[in-house]
Amino acid sequence: MKNQYMIGNLFITAPGPWKDITDAVEGVSVPFTLAKDDGTGALQFSVATYKSGKLPNVSLPDLNELRSDFAQKKGLGPAFDELQSNGDLRVSGGSYQTTENYVRVSYCSDGRHVALITYLGGRGKEGNEPNECDAIVSEVRFG
Repeated sequence: MKNQYMIGNLFITAPGPWKDITDAVEGVSVPFTLAKDDGTGALQFSVATYKSGKLPNVSLPDLNELRSDFAQKKGLGPAFDELQSNGDLRVSGGSYQTTENYVRVSYCSDGRHVALITYLGGRGKEGNEPNECDAIVSEVRFG
């Protein structure tokens, strides 16, 4: 069984255990959030939608730069387990570790729109969740 969600123009397909917990997350302007009932982390989605003007033609190097800038601003240190895809869906992903957390950051684009997808879990407690998150990221589509 799979769950399907639409955030703006981003279509998300997630395995059954990954459910929308956005309403349960404390804070203001909380991004769309998925987690498993028995999981240790959460996967959040933020989308920038192209509206008009010059077509941005977002490239893989652009996504790499966005991810690098994000990691630097958040003080995440060097990336490992990097993943890049340059097909119809361009993806730049990387993992980071802080003292307490395991963070997986992915920027995705179809050339027009961009999504920032982040996974945050306790360091050493993430198990297979980052791989599951990569599978979810690989299936996102812009409508």
